[in-house]
Amino acid sequence: MKKLPIVDEIMDRAFLKFSPDMPLQEAMDVLGSHKLFGACVADGNDKILGILSEKQCLKLYKEAITGNGAGSISKLTVADVMYPEFKTVSRAMGIVEAAQIFLNNQFRRMPVVEGSKLVGQITRRDIVKAIQKFEL
Repeated sequence: MKKLPIVDEIMDRAFLKFSPDMPLQEAMDVLGSHKLFGACVADGNDKILGILSEKQCLKLYKEAITGNGAGSISKLTVADVMYPEFKTVSRAMGIVEAAQIFLNNQFRRMPVVEGSKLVGQITRRDIVKAIQKFEL
C-alpha cells in the first residue's frame, strides 16, 4: 500500500494571488479569465492577508443590481471585499487532515503557509486526485 502524501507534495506552487490594493474590477476580470473561484490576497512579502472569492464578487454584483450596494464597485479594491478570516495549512500537514478541514468548511481552496509566508495553495480537487492514486 502506498503512503498518503503530505500537502507539500500535492500543493500548487504556481498560483494566482492578488495584492490588497488591486482594483476589485481588475481582480474580478482576472478570476473570470482564469476560470477560478477565488485567489489568495498577500502583501509584498507574501504574508497572507485574506481570500478573494467569486462568491463575494457575485454578492457585490447582486447588491449593485438591486440597489442595495454601498457604492460603486469600480471604486473598491481587493482589500475592501476580501475575506480576512481564513484557514491555512502547513506544508507538512497530511492530506487526510487537510481533507477534514475542507469537509468542515465550504471553501474550495486553502493557502499553504510556512510561518506566515504564503508558499502555495491546495484545493479540494488536489486532495481528491491524490487520494485517487492511493491504493484503497
